[in-house]
Amino acid sequence: MPPRNDFSQCTAGDPKFWPAYIRHLALANICIMVFLANMYAAGITTGFADLAMEFHVSYAQLVDVISYPVLALGVGNVFWTPTAVCLGKRPTIIVAIIIFLAATIWTIKAATFQSLVASRILACFAGGSIDSLGPAIVADLYMERYFATAMAIFSIFLAGGSQIGPMIAGFIITAKGWRWFFILCAILIGVNLVLILLSLPETNYRRVMYDGETAQEADKVAVQMIEYKNEAVNAPVATTESTGSQAHNLNPPYSGSYWRDLVSFKNRGTEPRGLVEWPRQFSLPFRFILVPQVFFATISYGVFLGGAVIIATVAPQLLSPPPYLFKASGIGLFALSSFLGIVIAYPIAGPFTDYMSRFLRQRSHGETHIPEYRMPALLMPFLIAPPGLLLFAYTLAHGGSVYAAAAGYAMQVSALVFVPSVVLSVVVDGWPSTGSEALVLINAGKNAVAFGITLSIPTWLAMEGLIKMFWEMAAIQWAVLALAVPLYVLGPWARKKTFWLV
Repeated sequence: MPPRNDFSQCTAGDPKFWPAYIRHLALANICIMVFLANMYAAGITTGFADLAMEFHVSYAQLVDVISYPVLALGVGNVFWTPTAVCLGKRPTIIVAIIIFLAATIWTIKAATFQSLVASRILACFAGGSIDSLGPAIVADLYMERYFATAMAIFSIFLAGGSQIGPMIAGFIITAKGWRWFFILCAILIGVNLVLILLSLPETNYRRVMYDGETAQEADKVAVQMIEYKNEAVNAPVATTESTGSQAHNLNPPYSGSYWRDLVSFKNRGTEPRGLVEWPRQFSLPFRFILVPQVFFATISYGVFLGGAVIIATVAPQLLSPPPYLFKASGIGLFALSSFLGIVIAYPIAGPFTDYMSRFLRQRSHGETHIPEYRMPALLMPFLIAPPGLLLFAYTLAHGGSVYAAAAGYAMQVSALVFVPSVVLSVVVDGWPSTGSEALVLINAGKNAVAFGITLSIPTWLAMEGLIKMFWEMAAIQWAVLALAVPLYVLGPWARKKTFWLV
């Protein structure tokens, strides 16, 4: 269906051809939700001292307030994504954010430490739904050449929630107590719910995909279909006409208007049989375990998320006692400083990655699009992020300047924009029809990696000491990113060899 310029039917047809403001509104909604989910998950680290006094627990026990919710953020995707495939992304996100809001209210009322941890696990299980549905919506809405840019915007909100959230929490906890931070979260989640109800249309669209087809090749077919319908040419490309008619027959009829489309929930999943197919859809992401690009995305994202969580978890212990004597608000400001790493990384992580993909393709003079052409952009986090860990550790271990430690934190956190904008773009580009399934595995896996790292922090720190622990973490990050070199060279071959799996 040709793109609509009038608002009344602006969400008819392929979401990639909706008006720009509708697509940008949808992107804004998922960015707000992922920001709030990560703000909720990470913000409470600045209130560890208050929690320890109120619930009479040690700092080692307080790690549970972060580690298990981090795991829930990822594992929840294994449930939410097959539900979105069967029922639609819009109803799934609406249900998830309602549960997220209810669990946040439970957090406000929690009277015991166990109740607090349980409420946060449920809230992160629901709020984390957007971790994989968000990139899948980006892939629904934008052409391949904008993937990395749109993914970087999503990533900056995801990482921003983890870094700005503690600053907000720090000032609120200092002034009003830790419960008021979650009251603010509940208010903002409620506002986000209203916005989603009004301005997040269903983005699922059933497309005809061919074996081995990349997102760029699928986009070309979609554009040809639109041009054919708009110009009414008499000699369209045969595959274009066939694709257009097949795609039109696969999708339910349009509801008739924007507002009717918002409340049309029947047959909106990409799986026509609905919930009958849920068990099968649940099992599909695990096929990607043996796909090298997906495995690399999972591990690389996980180790850098783990590095950021390590700093966020140990910073209160290091900055609260002498010589720093930081209150919750000071610890929050320290966390905010790391956001500079995200701001600085964004213009490189998104546009530069897309530009590199186009440049390498032109230089190779090849007609085939190679998603792995984005991989060289990982040189930036290789050079910046692990040294940030070492700068943080050496500075605080020797009572040095807190500004230098904050710079190290910013260097590490910059990887949370660099790495996902590259590896997630490679996946959704290389597997456009099944990319959402791969994102489920990536998000569950990277949070499981971060969970394991976070849970080991008290023992690891006690056994190795601060500097040696951070050296080991930096070495792990360097080793993982080094795997990008063989993947860049052998990626196209590996994709062909593992195609039968997915």
